[in-house]
Amino acid sequence: MKCLFCKAELIWDSDFDGHEVDEDRYEDNDGSIVSFYTCPCCGRKYQISDPTKEEKESEYKEYWNN
Repeated sequence: MKCLFCKAELIWDSDFDGHEVDEDRYEDNDGSIVSFYTCPCCGRKYQISDPTKEEKESEYKEYWNN
């Protein structure tokens, strides 16, 4: 993955269970993952998360279920 600002390759920091990161957004043991990345050039941080159950069932469900 590349940084949106300086286009450098991002460095993976860690992965967490979605429920550990945001109890209000994710259900316990729902299989969600939240990944953290850092840009080595400009220092920006990225948090990439799985869609929630509600997001998967929204108007974008065809996108999430492919």
